[in-house]
Amino acid sequence: MMTPGIQTNGMFEAMAVVTAGLGKRDIAEALVGVIKSICPVDSVCVMAFPKDARPKLLHENTVMGVVAPAGDMTQYLDGAYLLDPFYQAAKAQKATGCYALKELAPDDFFNSEYFRLYYRFSHLVDELAYLLALDDGSYIHVSIAKVEAFSETERSTILAITPWVLSVLERQWAGTNLKTEVSANDIDMHKHVRHAFEHFGSSVLTERECEIARLILHGHSTKSMAVKLDISIETVKVHRRNLYQKLDISSQPELFSLFLESLAVAGGDDHVDPLQAYHQPVHSTL
Repeated sequence: MMTPGIQTNGMFEAMAVVTAGLGKRDIAEALVGVIKSICPVDSVCVMAFPKDARPKLLHENTVMGVVAPAGDMTQYLDGAYLLDPFYQAAKAQKATGCYALKELAPDDFFNSEYFRLYYRFSHLVDELAYLLALDDGSYIHVSIAKVEAFSETERSTILAITPWVLSVLERQWAGTNLKTEVSANDIDMHKHVRHAFEHFGSSVLTERECEIARLILHGHSTKSMAVKLDISIETVKVHRRNLYQKLDISSQPELFSLFLESLAVAGGDDHVDPLQAYHQPVHSTL
């Protein structure tokens, strides 16, 4: 039984287009048509989260002007995806289903620099997403976002068609279809940024301070970090203060910027702190 308030005729017609187009390259655009028949949305992205490679953008349909230049996909695919709550859910092998961003995000995520860059710059305020787990540990991710909150009717309808959407995603991208989207460069880049993130700050910070830095980047509050690490709130504050002092920064936005900038210049050794390359003097070739 469909949710009252939704005009289902257009939705059923759009679903028929998707079913008829299974196996074709433009199936993602047809899927966008189904979502837009339910409610006006400002951005729909279909992404692959391969198990051992960086994400692959399979399709994007975003209203012109919604995403500002500072919020494009370049930095995301270059390493910021490691902080994406949906990517983290896939990494943690979250069950297949439909989720709201607020269900998966750490408690202070909406005050994080990642949120400011990838949501506030894009004017998006609400996001639902389908996550499909594939047999090889990879995921297909369909993000549906709006510049205003979803109504309860819209949210309920998007949730109601979850079984059908997940079936479409599985038929379209399971097995060899997804593997063809992943290149050797995607695999190498993921390995590089993952190791860089794991070693970020290790040349100047203690192991505990590195843990705190990673949790701050993910969007955890002081209280959440204390619970996660089983230490006191005051101890977390001390570690945060010490790591800021050692990195010569004073805020979470500066930490985020330092992380992205160090990734961009990280050397070839995956077991070295990327900050070492970042702080290395640039020698003139003149």
